Amino acid sequence: MKQRAWLIAALWLAAGSVPACAADAPPTSISQVAQATTATKTELMIVGLQDSEGEPLHSAKAQAIGLTSKLAVVLSGTDTLDASGYVLFLNGQPITDLDGTFFDAKLHALVFPLNRNAANASEWAVLLGSPTQLSRTVSVALGQKLPSGGPATPDITGPKGQRPVFSFTVLSGWRLVVALVVVIAMLGFVWGSAKRTAIIKDNWIPQIPAEHQTYSLGRWQMAVWFSLIFASYVFLYILLNDINTLNSQALMLMGISGATALAAIAVDAVKDTPQDTVNESLKALGIRTYQDVVRIRLERDARIAALKLPNDDVAKLNSEIQDRENLLQTYHDHIAPFETQGWRKDLATDQNGYALHRIQVVSWTLLLGAIFLYGVYSELTMPQFSATLLALMGISGAGYVGFKYPEAQQ
Repeated sequence: MKQRAWLIAALWLAAGSVPACAADAPPTSISQVAQATTATKTELMIVGLQDSEGEPLHSAKAQAIGLTSKLAVVLSGTDTLDASGYVLFLNGQPITDLDGTFFDAKLHALVFPLNRNAANASEWAVLLGSPTQLSRTVSVALGQKLPSGGPATPDITGPKGQRPVFSFTVLSGWRLVVALVVVIAMLGFVWGSAKRTAIIKDNWIPQIPAEHQTYSLGRWQMAVWFSLIFASYVFLYILLNDINTLNSQALMLMGISGATALAAIAVDAVKDTPQDTVNESLKALGIRTYQDVVRIRLERDARIAALKLPNDDVAKLNSEIQDRENLLQTYHDHIAPFETQGWRKDLATDQNGYALHRIQVVSWTLLLGAIFLYGVYSELTMPQFSATLLALMGISGAGYVGFKYPEAQQ
């Protein structure tokens, strides 16, 4: 009995000691376990920037990074990452829809192909618009895409929240040189030869030399839009490496200016004009082209030179010289009112002086042309003018063509 009593007492003491032991055990709640796990997990951060070959961007061997290049963002840790879950930020601007982004396990880096497409063109415009230098310092951060589909934030940076930087190549030197050569050649052909050729001039009186012909408003407007669109296309191509920057608006601008010039020529062709009268009068005198004027001058000069030699036909030579002098004087009297007075006055005036419809065409062309160039430079795309502005250009051109009917009869 005593042994049984001692056994019961021992069991009772052991049972009473269990609660005390449980109170001393560490907590095992779910939240406490999660906190302990988070505390031991390494925070993801950017530890370097490299080119696609693994060369650090500060290295002399590194490739130049620009559009169409690949940027490797080296990250801390050892875990494999899903590249589709991250967004690249350059100077705080998210660059989305970079097709072909992948995770390089060897570099432990996310590799971003810096490609421009229709989906991210506006994002690149913020970064590259209004370039003033061949390269630009750019900071790098990453953001993780949210499951809800909301915008990512650039919260993955370098140590201490600093964002690593690199030199982004905006324009390569050799491409810029080639572009300048092409554009200058075009401008030289169109505008450099404008004074000595009839490329943007009227030629209704072929007896007038090209350098003295009057400037044509319709052809001038056509040349302006061609020059602006051509130069803009070359600029966007060398900057973006994209051959598809020409849009429908550019074609419409060239079409409106071309139609205006063609309509103006058609009006002058079907109406009787003072130029037609002068042309016919000079033809009756045997002067059909400016080459005939040159011939008459040479004949006069040859006879003047003959007078200096012993000659029995002095009277005849003097008579022939006087005939040619009279012919040349008549020629000059006929063409004087139709010679150029400078491109500004030629464009803004008709036979009655300054004309409002001409000034209107010149003013709108210069203003919209300046807006077009600024849009190309700042937005890296050819501006999309509204239907109202296009209609305005059309109305201005129609007014110019319409007023040529009464102008032609005066």
